[in-house]
Amino acid sequence: MRLEDRITRRRRRGGTRRRLVRDLNALDPTAHPEEPTGRGPTLERILDHLDPVFDGDLPSDAHVHGPKGAGKSAVVATLFEHLSSALPSQRSVIHTATRTAATPTTSFAYVDSRDASTEFALLHAALDALCEEPVPSQGVGVEALRERLTDRVAHDEHAVVAVDHVGEPETYPAATAVETLSSVSPHVSVLTVGRDPRSDASERDDGDGATDATDAASIAVPAYERHSLVDILVARASDGVTRNALPHEATREVAEWADGDAHDALSALYGAATLAAADGADALDTEYVCAGIDAVPDDGCSLGRVFALPESRRRVLRAFVALDDEATASVSAATENIAASPRVSLSPATIRRVLYELSDLGIVRRVSDCDSTDGPGRPATRPIPNFSTLAFRGLDDAER
Repeated sequence: MRLEDRITRRRRRGGTRRRLVRDLNALDPTAHPEEPTGRGPTLERILDHLDPVFDGDLPSDAHVHGPKGAGKSAVVATLFEHLSSALPSQRSVIHTATRTAATPTTSFAYVDSRDASTEFALLHAALDALCEEPVPSQGVGVEALRERLTDRVAHDEHAVVAVDHVGEPETYPAATAVETLSSVSPHVSVLTVGRDPRSDASERDDGDGATDATDAASIAVPAYERHSLVDILVARASDGVTRNALPHEATREVAEWADGDAHDALSALYGAATLAAADGADALDTEYVCAGIDAVPDDGCSLGRVFALPESRRRVLRAFVALDDEATASVSAATENIAASPRVSLSPATIRRVLYELSDLGIVRRVSDCDSTDGPGRPATRPIPNFSTLAFRGLDDAER
């Protein structure tokens, strides 16, 4: 550990009483580290696919896929950030009157489709990432963005654009992202990232090239091995909580329960840390770890999807997770109690519609209750959050 880190750790301690939490952001399941842990082979396979850029050529389109919490976003976002700063682009080339037939330069752009879920937003985000000057978001149309992007990517300039989180309920399919960006210029290559494989992609399993002549290469990312997940939790905890606050047995318990899903493991650890800190505890013992695990639903949705929601829906969720079980015994009860919150200025009809929309998106679950009804002749359904409310509250408070 660097000397500055040692001094900072003691300043945060703030006296003789030991503080459990050093930096809760280090346990944030929606944040990605600068150096992903346990994903060396995946990095190499993606670099193998992108290898043509080092010779001035444009790689083919590709699709990276794997289960939730497998580290896909962490790897691609970090890799594209490093490539963007390591390789020369049109912005860093000094043009002279004698410069002729030079090797094309390549720019890299990372776009999160959760924040760019329309054609306009996708084109705007890609152009904004490729240009130094800000791109206006008002007073311009889709065609104007297309023209500007076409001008930006010319014959002596290539662009590789990564589009993350495709194929989710709120985003578009991988094929749509590829079609939208590829139609702008033949000098654009698209690397999409999602959970499901593309049906029109060829599997690339060892970096030796695609196995057939389909349009896109497919790069599969498996779930984390248990030992790799333990390493991730240890690395995050070393920055997030005080030394020895997370027993090794607790780390192994979380990793075993998460079954290769780093998102769920970190959600459980984040929730456990918030509870322990609130109690003034000195360690994340079994009681807190189990509570953190219990707060994460089976097959729950990613917190990244929750925080990508519009602010109006987030306000409904804030009021919703603050209610007890009795207040959410049915959709009608939840609607009435959310409407009574001073932070939600929506009509009951709108709140009810939002709850059903969030249910359709998988962010809220509706559990049937056969012993009661929610309207004439219909069994009542109890809405429950499909994510860790412990982690959501902590992250939401920190963001605000």
